Amino acid sequence: MSTSSNQSSNRRRPSWGSFTAFLLAAIGSSIGLGNVWKFPYELGVHGGTFSYVYVACVLLVAFPLIIAELLIGRVGQGNPVASIRTIAKEERKSGLWEIIGWLGIITSFLIFSFYSVVAGWTLFYIMKSLSGAFVNVPAEIVQNSFGALLRNADQQIIWHSVYVLLVVMVLSQGVRSGIERAVRILMPVFIGFVIWLAMYASEVGDFQSAYDFMTQFDLDKITAELMVSALSQALFSLSIGIGILIMYGSYLSESRPLFLGAGIIMVFDTAIALLMGFIILSIVFAFGMQHDTGPGLIFETLPVAFAQMTANGIWWSSAFFFLLFVAALTSGFALLEHSIALLSSRWGISRRTAAWIVGASAWALGWISIYSLSEPTFSFYYFGEERVRGYFDLFNILSTHVLLPLTALLIALFSGWRMSKTSAREALAIRPALAHRIWMLCIRFVAPSIIAIVLLLVLFFPA
Repeated sequence: MSTSSNQSSNRRRPSWGSFTAFLLAAIGSSIGLGNVWKFPYELGVHGGTFSYVYVACVLLVAFPLIIAELLIGRVGQGNPVASIRTIAKEERKSGLWEIIGWLGIITSFLIFSFYSVVAGWTLFYIMKSLSGAFVNVPAEIVQNSFGALLRNADQQIIWHSVYVLLVVMVLSQGVRSGIERAVRILMPVFIGFVIWLAMYASEVGDFQSAYDFMTQFDLDKITAELMVSALSQALFSLSIGIGILIMYGSYLSESRPLFLGAGIIMVFDTAIALLMGFIILSIVFAFGMQHDTGPGLIFETLPVAFAQMTANGIWWSSAFFFLLFVAALTSGFALLEHSIALLSSRWGISRRTAAWIVGASAWALGWISIYSLSEPTFSFYYFGEERVRGYFDLFNILSTHVLLPLTALLIALFSGWRMSKTSAREALAIRPALAHRIWMLCIRFVAPSIIAIVLLLVLFFPA
């Protein structure tokens, strides 16, 4: 392709209105249910040792990969498939590397199919909270409401549909009019609710117990399952391995610093994850609830705590689940954005049409998870634990424990060993030079080694 045609193509590409808009969107894609729902329950199950392993995975694996994905997007100037194909062609490498982009898109699509179901639960709980259903009610009834929801396929389909509809309506409007406008509103709202919840937890929570729990390190608790969960959580919470940061990086002006942006995303995301774990556990301990209930921690345990409040329980409960829903929305935009961009650019259909096609497909796939929850179909053992939620558990494990690490490993190998050092250094503009050498060391050796070990554990030691 000629230089002039490349420039013409670049001019037609969407772009962020500002560096702040990019940061809000990228942080929004990261700070989703992974941080507010998944991290606290993983922490509750595994104990404080999990937080140490998680932070190590963020620093040694996730952060170098954030930089790598943004770099690929900046150099390739396209969706994940097109960006990697363009770079491979310019570097005279095999065109098969574009499979990375396809894997990322498939992974994000699969994640969205069950993620949207969980997001639907948050909408259900917002309505229940506003109705006062959790106030002055015995704990057993409050806890049983979650199981009743899982058995009610019709109820789940309704809220699943509402969530998908809202995500598609925003994405159909484009980058600036849709995603950028939405995150400029939603992210400040999210941060405000986090501060509000922290203030509440400071009044009623057991901070000392939460602190002791989160900071306790026990070497004997570092098991194969914990290592897999910690790395998967780091990749999942920072949107690594699904291609969205490649997409968002391609929308970013070449004058904007990638290294700085990656650092802000990492710090903000990790801080929110740790803060949410601290807030939720302090509430759980204060009200004598169980901290190791797994995925149901947010939906079975916290409503009981809110129900025990004598004043403003309705508003605190509603605000908390609204916070969850906002987090789910911003991540939902990211999970479908590159599928829409690929469909639009590859087959020449309008963005609006592409958004509805992708959204309808993800919505239909979500039904499989819903019915596997309401009518258990099969179970299996994974790292010694029986998983009884059928396709919901299967999609979760396949996407977050297999496909995410696999895609992340390929991205590390491609950016570290197949992209030109010179072009990478120029595009990243990392100063000082030592920082660039450290990044190269991590992306070439450290990150691939850790990911490879985790993949081996998943593939050969899950039972």
